Amino acid sequence: MESHRKTLSLFLMYALPVLLLLSVLGGCARARVASLEREDLFRLAIGRAEDQIDLFQMEGAPLNQKTRIAMSDGLFFISNGSANKVMEFSSYGDLISLLYDPDENPRPVLLQASVVEGRMTNRRAHAYHFSQVGEVGVTSNKTILVEDMLGDERAVFDADLGVNLNRVVLRFDSRGQLIDYLGQEGIGGTPFPYIERLEVTGRDEIVVVSRTMRSWLVYWFTAEGDLYYNVEIALDRLPIPQDRDVIAILETVLPDREYPRLYLKLDYYEQALDPETGASFGIDKTLSRVFWLDLESGRYEGYVNLPANTQTISGQSVFDRQQVEYMYQLVGVAPKEHLFLLSREDNDQTQLLIMRTDGRVVRRRNLHVEDSEILYKTYHVSSSGVLSALLGFEDHARVVWWRSDRLVGDLSR
Repeated sequence: MESHRKTLSLFLMYALPVLLLLSVLGGCARARVASLEREDLFRLAIGRAEDQIDLFQMEGAPLNQKTRIAMSDGLFFISNGSANKVMEFSSYGDLISLLYDPDENPRPVLLQASVVEGRMTNRRAHAYHFSQVGEVGVTSNKTILVEDMLGDERAVFDADLGVNLNRVVLRFDSRGQLIDYLGQEGIGGTPFPYIERLEVTGRDEIVVVSRTMRSWLVYWFTAEGDLYYNVEIALDRLPIPQDRDVIAILETVLPDREYPRLYLKLDYYEQALDPETGASFGIDKTLSRVFWLDLESGRYEGYVNLPANTQTISGQSVFDRQQVEYMYQLVGVAPKEHLFLLSREDNDQTQLLIMRTDGRVVRRRNLHVEDSEILYKTYHVSSSGVLSALLGFEDHARVVWWRSDRLVGDLSR
């Protein structure tokens, strides 16, 4: 019995340090982050029928045209650029309404015209001759906003910006009837440059974010369509940390949902130096920040540093490991200054980071997004804080959501 005790003591004396080392190294490999369940709401077949989506030009080749998704009150609005149509679905996948170009789509069968035998119907299809459908948005009274591109005969060349002005935002009422269109000055205004984003605030104000080679241009309209703010963000005058020699890259610009404020997500890079020779051998990302620009004062009122999403990846052995940093992408803003950021990792996993402008991390969650199979994806954050996505696969598309609103509480108060 005594010899057994000595053997056990020797085993514990030598084995415990090794086990502790393996435990520490294993813990460094990936921080323990809880998962947020994904709900697959409905599927869309690939095709040109009224309840289908066209994502591919030829087998396996995604189209260059935009396809976007917006969710409001459980209704999903999908703009499909390659088919020149906008579809409205319930969360169960029922097609409710359709705006379509009759020259590029077959005549609807599931949906009829808005008037059938002298009575109105809730499920309706409306023909409109689009040129090129792009971004989509929806207001609280279900006014549908659709980016459309003008033909060459209606485009205007802006010599100062060096670009063609050929985009407008069409407004359709809840019955599918065209109301008017927005240009740079408001209703019936000069066309926009290339539109990067189309957003709707909590007060139904419409924000159009355009891009040129030298600047980003933001047009902020009232709910009635009057120009409220017009901002140019020059790429050569981005905010730079004073203590560093860095290059600033502007990833995206998003409006706040409550205040006249813009959020700019910036990534900073600097020369990478060899620690032994001091020679330069490329560039490294040093930090990421989200600035907010107050439109009333015209000044940057503050910023928040984004935490690094750094993971330790295992190699061939337990001692063969390397540090990998995954970058965050700003995908949406919810009320109460909640920033929604996504970081695509390995193994079909994406990390959701919700943080406030005071730097407090509200939640981190792992999301399952099968990037190894997905050919196209686009995200949307609703005014209530729900993260939705349209995921395009080889033979179908899925509309999914994550109930991230439950992570941030009631944003309406």
